[in-house]
Amino acid sequence: MKMSREKHLRLSDEEFNTLQERAAAACMSDSAYIRSLIMNKAPVVVDDRFFAAMEIIREFAEKIDEVAMKTDNSVDMIAVMTEARKWRAFQNAIEKAFLRPKRSDD
Repeated sequence: MKMSREKHLRLSDEEFNTLQERAAAACMSDSAYIRSLIMNKAPVVVDDRFFAAMEIIREFAEKIDEVAMKTDNSVDMIAVMTEARKWRAFQNAIEKAFLRPKRSDD
């Protein structure tokens, strides 16, 4: 999208600080944060607990892969690696659900 229009805002110190804090929490620039609000999409803000939980799932899938590599039976190896793939897909689905901006009116 080409940004051809410019708009200047006057904010109080408190509003300015709030804007910067919320934009940073959503991992967005101030401009991107404001644009998302204008388009009625609520920026997603997650805390460190979310990323810690995702890391636990990631480590779990890696350990399942390690177990698969140590097995002597190729059928078991494939079954275990398939299970690890399912955990990674589960993690990706959770990240998409929580990190994708949602419309405010939903």
